[in-house]
Amino acid sequence: MRFVAIFFAFIFCICSVAGTDIPEKLMEVEQLAFQMCELDGTMGLTWLEVQTCEVTYADEIAENNIPIPSEDNFIAADLNKDGTLMFDEWMEWVEYEESTEQT
Repeated sequence: MRFVAIFFAFIFCICSVAGTDIPEKLMEVEQLAFQMCELDGTMGLTWLEVQTCEVTYADEIAENNIPIPSEDNFIAADLNKDGTLMFDEWMEWVEYEESTEQT
């Protein structure tokens, strides 16, 4: 489940990319991670699902020195503030964060 480890490296950490485009490989990894961490049958991830995923993949996260996302990052990325992070929200948040870092 290497892609889940990669998921945590990128979901709440803004990667350095040229422009505001998210690299295709990152998009693929994120989509897989959103699917793997989905537990309640409803699209998107809740903070509880993210925490559960962290526990499930704790060994891999530790082995790869992957920073654990904070609840504050989750809340910031949940743009409509409904408690569920949708993939589209994550994309918009990453693009926005990247664009503000470049200015």
